[in-house]
Amino acid sequence: MYLDDFPELAYPRLVRKRSRGVPIREGGRASAIAWMADGTIVTPDTIVRFDVAEGEKPPRRLADAFQQTNAGSIRYFGGDDVVRGALRGIELDVALDGAAFVFRRAPTLKHRVTLRQSTMRDSLMLGEMAREQAAAFDDPKTLVAEIEHEAVGVVIMDDIDKSWTEMRVAVHQPYRGNGYGASILATAADQLEGKDGRLICAGMHTMDERIRLTLERAGFRLVDYYFVATRRSR
Repeated sequence: MYLDDFPELAYPRLVRKRSRGVPIREGGRASAIAWMADGTIVTPDTIVRFDVAEGEKPPRRLADAFQQTNAGSIRYFGGDDVVRGALRGIELDVALDGAAFVFRRAPTLKHRVTLRQSTMRDSLMLGEMAREQAAAFDDPKTLVAEIEHEAVGVVIMDDIDKSWTEMRVAVHQPYRGNGYGASILATAADQLEGKDGRLICAGMHTMDERIRLTLERAGFRLVDYYFVATRRSR
């Protein structure tokens, strides 16, 4: 499925926020801007955003961007029409590099989940795991997930804008492999959607089959992929 107003998720948003803009010039004027990663998350020779001036030909300007910045690759969302158009006619090797999902409907759950605010005891046991999952979020909110009166994991939420909330889930190591992640995520998404009318999204920034299955079992559906297009010769 596809949504025209799907928001930019936390991980690519952070990558772009840390990038630097390099003007792509022809005849003394900037015809495009290539935004280069700073190297803290993805390699510094990666273009993570590409803007073209009105009236310019995107494929030609992207080819100029690769040459002038010595970039090795460009990372983009499948719904980015500018980059997809610019890639035409350029010989690059394209690979999947993540995916974005939207919550559609909670399935029948295998486990009954109770969500609650965290306590000091929870912070000692689950705090590091929650902080790791929330690293790219702007204003994360964390709830502890209980199954059969045991704190088994956390769900982390971040309001992207007035409509959308991004979610992540993490299950404590001793409780993994039981399908808890999908039940936690589905419960949290269903409650937030039903209570506040929020649109719920989630993502993965690597192609991880286990994460994909967890999201799908939680009632999430694929919106589109993230791609990396790499130069065949430098």
